[in-house]
Amino acid sequence: MVTAELAVSLPAVLLVLLLTLSAVSAGLAQMRVADAARTAARQAAVGAQDVEGPAQAVADRVSLRVETGELTCVTASRPVSGPFSVLGLTVTSRACAYTEPGVP
Repeated sequence: MVTAELAVSLPAVLLVLLLTLSAVSAGLAQMRVADAARTAARQAAVGAQDVEGPAQAVADRVSLRVETGELTCVTASRPVSGPFSVLGLTVTSRACAYTEPGVP
């Protein structure tokens, strides 16, 4: 009796476990992209030439868009890996820092 119930419920338990681990993976990707955006914003605000290098070290395969002015804002995005990659999901984060005086 217990064996039949286990055989019926085990696929559902595994599916829930897979979805939970995928959601955790997507959350970690979001945190890495947010860290990459903050790092790139700080680098761009002080006038560093290489903005993408430190951001790629934090979150690989991240793409950046930099906007300058009184505030230097960086938008970072990266496709989600794992089972959610089939859906084409992308995580995005934006970070801003005050531009240092004398930085073009």
